[in-house]
Amino acid sequence: MRRNLIMGLSISLGLLTITSSNANAQFFKKKKKGANTEESAAKKKDGKSIKEVTKNAELVEGLFNMYRDTITGESWLEIPEEALTKEYIYFAQAEDGVLETGYFRGSYGANKVISFEKNYEKLEVIEENVHYYFDPESPLAKAEDANINRPILASLKILAKDSASYLVSADAIFLSEKMSMIKPPTRPGGKSAFGKLSRDKSKITNINNYPENLEVVVNYVYDSSNPQVWAEALTDSRYVTVGYRHAFLEMPEDGFTPRRDDQRIGFFMTKVNDMTSTSSTPWRDVIHRWRLEKKDPNAELSEPVEPITWWIENTTPYEFRDHIKNAVEMWNLAFEKIGFKNAVVVKIQPDDADWDAGDIRYNVLRWTSSPSTPFSGYGPSFVNPRTGEILGADVMLEYAGMAGRLWKSDVFQGDASEELSARERTAEMLHRCDAGAAMAHHTLFTLAAMKSLEFDEEDHAEFTRQTLHRLALHEVGHTLGFSHNMHASTMLSPEQLKDPAAVAENGMCSTVMEYPAINFARNKEDQTLFYDDSPGPYDYWLVEYAYSEGLDDPIAEEARLEAILSKSTSPLLGFGNDADDMRSPGKGINPDVNIYDLSNDPVAYASERCDLINDLLPELPNKYAQDEESFHEVKRAFLTLVTEYYIQAGVMSRQIGGVRYNRATPEQLGNEKPLTPVSREDQIAAMEALSKYVFDRHAFDAFENCYAYLQSQRRGWSYGSADPNVHAYIMRIQANALSHLLHPTVLSRITNSTTYGNEYDVAEYMIDLTNAIFESDYNKKVNTYRQRLQIAYVETLIAGLDPKKRYDSTTRSVFMSELKRIDLLQKAGRSPNDLTKAHRAHIRHLIDMAFEK
Repeated sequence: MRRNLIMGLSISLGLLTITSSNANAQFFKKKKKGANTEESAAKKKDGKSIKEVTKNAELVEGLFNMYRDTITGESWLEIPEEALTKEYIYFAQAEDGVLETGYFRGSYGANKVISFEKNYEKLEVIEENVHYYFDPESPLAKAEDANINRPILASLKILAKDSASYLVSADAIFLSEKMSMIKPPTRPGGKSAFGKLSRDKSKITNINNYPENLEVVVNYVYDSSNPQVWAEALTDSRYVTVGYRHAFLEMPEDGFTPRRDDQRIGFFMTKVNDMTSTSSTPWRDVIHRWRLEKKDPNAELSEPVEPITWWIENTTPYEFRDHIKNAVEMWNLAFEKIGFKNAVVVKIQPDDADWDAGDIRYNVLRWTSSPSTPFSGYGPSFVNPRTGEILGADVMLEYAGMAGRLWKSDVFQGDASEELSARERTAEMLHRCDAGAAMAHHTLFTLAAMKSLEFDEEDHAEFTRQTLHRLALHEVGHTLGFSHNMHASTMLSPEQLKDPAAVAENGMCSTVMEYPAINFARNKEDQTLFYDDSPGPYDYWLVEYAYSEGLDDPIAEEARLEAILSKSTSPLLGFGNDADDMRSPGKGINPDVNIYDLSNDPVAYASERCDLINDLLPELPNKYAQDEESFHEVKRAFLTLVTEYYIQAGVMSRQIGGVRYNRATPEQLGNEKPLTPVSREDQIAAMEALSKYVFDRHAFDAFENCYAYLQSQRRGWSYGSADPNVHAYIMRIQANALSHLLHPTVLSRITNSTTYGNEYDVAEYMIDLTNAIFESDYNKKVNTYRQRLQIAYVETLIAGLDPKKRYDSTTRSVFMSELKRIDLLQKAGRSPNDLTKAHRAHIRHLIDMAFEK
């Protein structure tokens, strides 16, 4: 600024030497008017003062003073000169929205480090890149800015300045998408709920300013003359409003020590690359965790200086509050093991509180009852990206899930692959947490099973308690920094799950950070817990690694952390997260890392679950139709049970071509190998279970008693006249299993893994699969379920002969062999009726056409 002032004076003096006498007269004439005061001189050189620009505005003091014009609503932001030497944290959160737009109350947005830089008469907002580290002792540190982007989020005209501050337009920041992209990009062929951002309708609705943080709530309004997305929650789809909270936070004070991430244990983390390392894995990733320090460092058990305090929002149903409070406080069991008393504190928000649940100064367990939602619970947090220190968190909980209003039967309304990809996109948006959606399905499944088996009100109350405990534990676990562990459901055997003593020892899963199947026993006398309702062994390990007190000496601290991590070989501490799980066909390699499974023999457990469903289905109409006004509840219960059958058939399929891994260090493993293919016996057992429950000609006999009752309740014109598409229900169960069993990646892995231990090669496997789909129909009528299955199977094999379909040559050879064998079976088989005769002719025609190409 001083340099600019000198340059300005020099230019002015130069101009004075060449101006005319008239100009000099004008100059002195102006001077005579009394413009020689210090304030006027400042105006001449620097423009208006902040006081002048904001003379009609209300001042909201805080981290950055904000001004709001009381007549026009225009707003300004005052940035002090000292802010140009600091970094700040920016965080964004949806204040309100509609699910169909991708936004809903409490969903988290951007979380980044920003700084301010002055560029002549503009103030720039810069996003700092926090993902690279340069050793300050290395000469390379001198080039640390090379080829690393620091985007300019906003370039704001300085409208006024005083001796120590700059004034810029707050509207230019907050009524635009400069800080956060609100309207997401539309994929080719995709549909967007958003039109064009309306400058006239968008507005700042609230400003909360405090010494350490500023929050600005904005309603972004988008107009579209040709809307593409329709939903009842969008009253008029031409006009979409998203409430959005922008927050600027002062960078936390020093004293927090980052803690490194490790592949053996699961945390949310910030990726950091060491640009001066020679390692092939030059990572300095830091886990996300709260700053937790003992009040009395010398005490074996001490309260923290600052506990992790949770507030139960006053929107929470009264009957849920005690259950949620008790569940969240269960985490103290793990913290006490490392010397903290009351590390987690739970309070209830008073009805007359002077703060709202969106206030980032409070960690809130929030409840909503939304028209549509992808979850029953969602637990995000925001951090200091430079250190991983968690600064705040919320848990969003949905009453719809607990009330049984979430009808998770979408898989039977449209294409299964489209439904699955939609769920994966939603999970990605939610930091990949779909636990609440899973529990919503499990709730409907359990309610249907309980009604059929005549459980009493006490059983229902206990189920509700365990469900709330499990949901709150899981989502609060996320806010402690813990990611998912989809390996944890394999801790006990199917027999141990029925043993109260075995369940009481460590729970059913080693962690509450899993998506297990609900433990609902086929026989009521075998019922133990439905869900784990307290932290498990893995959860204690997470807390120990993240929150145990560190040592000042870096070498000693590294040894201490490694001693904790070395426990990873314990059978109670197996780990695998979302990146490794097998939730969708072809994804993942380890069948132990999966969702909606349970026990160390998931095929046996899934088989028993299918048996339970086959027990329940025949009596469903009698149990549900008697006391209802329509057959809608029969249909909902049917689709819930069929969805569970679909899920468990998928669990069975994951053993085929599976490879178990161990991420322990080479020193820990010794002579063991990190990769071990699933045994031949386990793969054949899975194949036999699939044959019985998914492909057999009598696999779905128990479903048939319900078909004539699958009638939805009419509501206006929403009922429709279609009969139940019963073949589609069955085909989607079968197609979901086949999509994994015939996935190019799976078949290639079967062949690859034979080189390091797999004894079930692709030829033997495909013979078994073909036999499961065709053999029992030899010389018999082929029912219409099997006809569709067999056609789908043959069409997949034919399509796989095309090299463009990503199947390797070994697989294509086996496909060709199986097609020829199927052709011979059709020629030799007797056709007892015309439908079977037509079906076999169809198969032979498809194969003939394939080989004629």
